[in-house]
Amino acid sequence: MFQTTPETALLYRLNGDYNPLHATPEPGAKMGFGGPIIHGLFSWNCTAHGVLQCLGGSDPANIKEFQARFASPVKPGDKLVTEMWKMGGADKHGFEEVRFVTRVDGGKVCLSNGRALVRCVGGAKGRLLEDVKGKAIGNVPAML
Repeated sequence: MFQTTPETALLYRLNGDYNPLHATPEPGAKMGFGGPIIHGLFSWNCTAHGVLQCLGGSDPANIKEFQARFASPVKPGDKLVTEMWKMGGADKHGFEEVRFVTRVDGGKVCLSNGRALVRCVGGAKGRLLEDVKGKAIGNVPAML
């Protein structure tokens, strides 16, 4: 889980994104979002960091691919929750396919069709990690 703050939407201004949709309420309200929204790269990066932290021992060498579909916006103050499933079987270099979905806590999916290739190391800790047959094989940490 990752709890955003009202300031989270301003983060990507530091990277040169001056789109007012991420900073002031008027553009988001006119577009039907009800106010500012957080840049999609935030949910993407927060999820990638969580997958790597949970399954790859926080070592960047342990993530080979990461892909997902942006499905809905995230608003400042939303809590992001990621669920992951190891698909089983690793390649000759130890990378295993992991599927994931990130949603706003109690609400819509914001990242769907998530897929990563991760060299899984150590034991994961937390609530949910299942194989494709639905049998629990480990846990995911709360901070995703």
